[in-house]
Amino acid sequence: MIIAMIHITITDTEILATEQGKLLGKIEFALSDKEMSILHTYAYESGRGIGTLLMQNAVKWAKEHDYMIIPVCSFAKKYLSKD
Repeated sequence: MIIAMIHITITDTEILATEQGKLLGKIEFALSDKEMSILHTYAYESGRGIGTLLMQNAVKWAKEHDYMIIPVCSFAKKYLSKD
């Protein structure tokens, strides 16, 4: 049994989740005045927790860089309302 790891990459405007070079999902965001606006969350395979993994990384990045998250997309709003 081969278990591939999901790799997270954070750019200036996106958080990408890939596995063996295949894009599994992404978050598109915008930064301004210490705010991180989560604009869109995409998970291309349902049931694997990709959206949650992406949001966990967004929250971690925002805390490490002292940004407040502004959830624009519905998934981000739902995820953040659980905390």
